[in-house]
Amino acid sequence: MPPEAGAPEAGEPEAGAPEAGPPEAGAPEAGAPEAGRRRILLVTNNLPPVRGGSAIVYDNLARQAGGAIVVIAPRLSYLDGLPLIGWREHDRLAPYPVRRLPLLRTVMQARLPGRLRFRLHDAALRARLLAALAEHLLRGPPAGGRVAGVCIGELVASAWLLGVLRVCLPWLTRAVYVHGEEITTRDDYDPGQDRRRRALLAAHHIVVVSRFTAGVVAELLGEAGAARIRLIENGVDGERFWPLPRCPGLTARYGLAGCFVFVSVCRLVEKKGIDHAIRAFATVAAAYPDSRYLVVGEGPYRPLLAAIAAACGVADKVAFAGAVADDELVEHYALGDAFVMPNRRLANGDTEGFGLVFLEANACGLPVLAGSDGGSTDAVRHGVNGLLVDGHAVAAIAAAMLDLRRDPALRARLREGGRAAAAAADWRLKAREFVAMFAPGHPPGHPPGHVPGHVPGHVPGHVPGHVPGHAPGHVPGGGAAASRA
Repeated sequence: MPPEAGAPEAGEPEAGAPEAGPPEAGAPEAGAPEAGRRRILLVTNNLPPVRGGSAIVYDNLARQAGGAIVVIAPRLSYLDGLPLIGWREHDRLAPYPVRRLPLLRTVMQARLPGRLRFRLHDAALRARLLAALAEHLLRGPPAGGRVAGVCIGELVASAWLLGVLRVCLPWLTRAVYVHGEEITTRDDYDPGQDRRRRALLAAHHIVVVSRFTAGVVAELLGEAGAARIRLIENGVDGERFWPLPRCPGLTARYGLAGCFVFVSVCRLVEKKGIDHAIRAFATVAAAYPDSRYLVVGEGPYRPLLAAIAAACGVADKVAFAGAVADDELVEHYALGDAFVMPNRRLANGDTEGFGLVFLEANACGLPVLAGSDGGSTDAVRHGVNGLLVDGHAVAAIAAAMLDLRRDPALRARLREGGRAAAAAADWRLKAREFVAMFAPGHPPGHPPGHVPGHVPGHVPGHVPGHVPGHAPGHVPGGGAAASRA
């Protein structure tokens, strides 16, 4: 891949062009002349080729919105200021328009001496973003139509924009997407969460991806923000993620022939719980020597995970695939017999906001094992499409992995429930809900079909599907293993 240097400056033609999407998922007036269509500007630092859950969310929303969403994103990484490799190719193939600016926020690793230099740099970035927004508002988006609203994709980095829009363009519908960890994780820049509270209250709509996140936001805002909360749980692309036979080449690459395989797909960071999963897998491998564990993904925790596997005596049974290309992701899911990610909440509050990978694994025909912290309890219903365990307890994780290993009837039941869960989470339905928030006749604060502030069926601290006194990870009635399913 050639270097991404020499990218066009802001104001030059954007890559990507909208294509017709499913009528039910696009703007309400789909089929009307382009000049009259309403567009939503989605401002986000996380869009492919950036990896991660939020990037997947925004990409799928835009893909399934029938041309209603125009994305404003950076072409440089805010982590190190280097070009995002592959952004031109992504934008050329994307069925929605993308406007790329150099950066939307200051670079985390930037070395700018002095507070004044930092503030001047930050102000320049903000001015450039405001200029791009003004251009879209005055001239219209590149695909035509008019701007009906703006959605902010990162609360902490872009909170300032909501305040500016509220003062300067009060008629424009404002929304913010909240995944969870940006609220639960302690931030020294905003220790009392006052900045985040003000930013959320400047939005008409606060989109949350799970009931867990809805509860956290409601607790932060109180009655003042309850009517603004919109629950749109994450989805899955059923046309991309579906069951496949094992690829012989990949099976040979990782040494999985004839083995029962647990698989994880995630960024290798502490909250994902892969460290405890490896410790638990050592117990499984002792009882079932033909078991293997495939870890797909990259991250700062990888060296420690490899050391844990060695210390537990299973280094020869745990394979690290590293980051894999998007077109090989489904084939890597297909290598597994069960998906494992026993996520847990960290001491600083960082936790899983939802867990897209659980739905992806379900769509690929895998039963899943998840931790019971955070929003994963929205993605996984215990005993229906997976098992929920205490992600802090290695013994509980091991017990659940043993259940999955030895009980083909349990795996079959969870696979069936998983496919149903994935089918109900189609991204086209999610995009329709999102676009409807900006529709005329549904003023800010009252989206169609939504009960303001209400999170149906949620009891704080309750794990869905869990029966008090019942050990997570065990489903009564699971039959004894007779054959490998």
